[in-house]
Amino acid sequence: MNKTLLGIAVTAGVAALVLTLYVMGHPYIPQDAAFERDVQSVNWGPLDYAFRFFSWIGDAKGLVIEIVIFIFIVFLNRRAWIFAAGAVLTGALYEGVVSVVNRPRPAVPQVLQVTEHPGASSYPSGHTMFVVTVVTVLMVCLGSRYLPRGGRIIGWLVAALLVAINAIGRMYTGTHWPTDVLAGILLAVFWLSLLASIHWVWKRSWGRHPSVPTTAPEPATD
Repeated sequence: MNKTLLGIAVTAGVAALVLTLYVMGHPYIPQDAAFERDVQSVNWGPLDYAFRFFSWIGDAKGLVIEIVIFIFIVFLNRRAWIFAAGAVLTGALYEGVVSVVNRPRPAVPQVLQVTEHPGASSYPSGHTMFVVTVVTVLMVCLGSRYLPRGGRIIGWLVAALLVAINAIGRMYTGTHWPTDVLAGILLAVFWLSLLASIHWVWKRSWGRHPSVPTTAPEPATD
């Protein structure tokens, strides 16, 4: 086991558990509403198009995206398929939590606007879990193999930026409370870190795994 990743998983899991128990006892949190109103009062300009995109990729479209990514990984880094396949179980984790926590979604006048009206419980944010899962799989399974060291750092920064934009968008549209989004991040980090902490999963997923020797063989001598 990778102790660092296991530690991250335990920390995220405990934080998610504490947050979930609190939300179950306090479906409406005034600080949630205040923070969301602050987010909605900002003019985000062109980012509004990004918010719409992240809203669009939910439901069956998200499953199609995951299948396409999995196919690319099988062709481009076959050894990493186990991490990509295991990462999909964040969807099962979402279904389990959402079935236990029945939290009403934001509504006016609690927040300034609600432009989406999805069903099911508000907690946790399934879109957020999906985005965290997708960007992590792409970086672990493909970025680690094809990007140079500096490119991998930039790649992870871009991944974090995409997660942040999605998180802001879920609040801006009034679809989720801030704690829903935070829970989505924590739950996804918990499972992905736990999965990656397994040595043989990480060994197969992370790295370039060259198919040819890095050095030429020495010529045979008589």
